[in-house]
Amino acid sequence: MLIRRLGGALTVAATLLGGACNRGAADPAGAARVVSVSKQINELLYAIGAQDVLVARDLTSIYPPAIQRLPSVGYHRALSADGIISMKPTLFLTDGNLGPDAVLQQLRTVGIPILELRAGSAPDSAEALLVRLGREFHRERAADSVLAEWRRGMKEVLRDSARLAAIRSPRPRVLVMHFGQLNNSYLAVGRGSPADQMIAWAGGVNAIDSVGRMTRLTPELIAKAAPDVIIATDVGFDRVGSVANFAQLPGVGLTPAAKAGRIHRIDESEIMYFGPRTPAAARRIASWLHPAGSAAAAAP
Repeated sequence: MLIRRLGGALTVAATLLGGACNRGAADPAGAARVVSVSKQINELLYAIGAQDVLVARDLTSIYPPAIQRLPSVGYHRALSADGIISMKPTLFLTDGNLGPDAVLQQLRTVGIPILELRAGSAPDSAEALLVRLGREFHRERAADSVLAEWRRGMKEVLRDSARLAAIRSPRPRVLVMHFGQLNNSYLAVGRGSPADQMIAWAGGVNAIDSVGRMTRLTPELIAKAAPDVIIATDVGFDRVGSVANFAQLPGVGLTPAAKAGRIHRIDESEIMYFGPRTPAAARRIASWLHPAGSAAAAAP
């Protein structure tokens, strides 16, 4: 069962570095100043109404739109300790996906507490992360409410997914093309990722066979993958500006997806991690994969 009852927060690994008590450092009543460099964590903080503790974000944390009013301390894989220190944080919050490694040591040296909460890389661990943040920032009731709505949405997604599984026709092959901001090239989302799971719920199959989060794309690999549907994340799609332009990218024009005009834009934050918007994102992907309403047709 994909969504399981939480058995405590054992699926969330939390490590406090720097020698300070994390509850005191993250207490809103104590004038907390939190620099958080995880887009998943930041979205969850806004979802439970704990955003007032934030004083800075990383470059990729752009949802909800209100967070973009906060100063950025840079790309989470290329951070500067000086930029973080200048925000005078009482807590540095991360999911562990950051760099360079020396940044953490520099923050420890000046006495900034560091709280690492492992990313929710599966539905149940993402739920556990939400619950942990609610407890950490004294928003337990809000977290419970968000979690209940999230689970209601996922119940509908799993119901529709079971109906799609009953359809005998081949599942459409889906390629998720993500623009890498650090290396300035297109990447494919591989098996075992949140995007891969959403594609499966939506009644599709990942066109990329490799296991892992990202595979660098070449024109030859795009053509060989032969996707029926291409889902492009926002940064890369917006760079070229339209479906027609995207279909002209090297390798893309040779795919069944380009020939049929089945290229769709999605916000990176909707598909790269699990969160309260996951049910809506999975339903939207299903509508792209099965535009004729296959889910309804498969209903008993």
